[in-house]
Amino acid sequence: MGSEKGYGQYCPLAMASEMLGNKWTLLVIRELLDGSTSFNDIARGLPLASRSLLARRLRDLEENGLVKHRAGTRGKFGDYRLTEAGKALSSVVRAMAIWGQEWIGEEPSLKDIDVRFLMWDMRRNVKPASFLPDPFTVQFIFSDAPEGLTDHWLVFENNDVDLCYVDPGREIDVFVETDLRTMTRVWMGWRDLDDAVRDGSLDITGRDGIVKRSRDWLGLSGLSGISKRPLENRVGKAGST
Repeated sequence: MGSEKGYGQYCPLAMASEMLGNKWTLLVIRELLDGSTSFNDIARGLPLASRSLLARRLRDLEENGLVKHRAGTRGKFGDYRLTEAGKALSSVVRAMAIWGQEWIGEEPSLKDIDVRFLMWDMRRNVKPASFLPDPFTVQFIFSDAPEGLTDHWLVFENNDVDLCYVDPGREIDVFVETDLRTMTRVWMGWRDLDDAVRDGSLDITGRDGIVKRSRDWLGLSGLSGISKRPLENRVGKAGST
């Protein structure tokens, strides 16, 4: 892609690797597959990627026929959509994610947790269930998040969910208090929600009927049902080289 040196092989795997192997590229595609279309929403799913690098990756994907870009007005980025070739990568991205969930140890995954990505991923997957009041607001409080990032709000309204980084001024229906490691483990299916509540590492309080049905609206990562390999059979496990 661009001026980066390729493998010099006609093998389809080598050619696909040249197109998709740059840092952030597959994660950009993941964001597009998950429904993000604006530059800002894609960036929210990739909080550690600089905006200039993200813009470059999107241009690369457009040049390679995987993304269509519709220009915006007044200096705005416009929106981005996957082409048929881009959409066909869904099974590839899913297969890689399943492999990572099944084979890579939890410790490498939990080493550098970014609360911004965790909350954005949750925002995409929580379920605006029919039994919830409209609007419905959940405040997440992370005891170990960096300063200024301890509190986040999910606001369910008109069958949509919005993520707020500052107090939206709504009545809070449910409070979720925990640490980032526990929330990530529960979210990814590495730990049972009820177990975390029972031992006090995750506290859910608020409207009783809604708290009891937290599983129904909280949702879990799309990979949470995939079992892990035994520790001795995983790659990237703690203590491995």
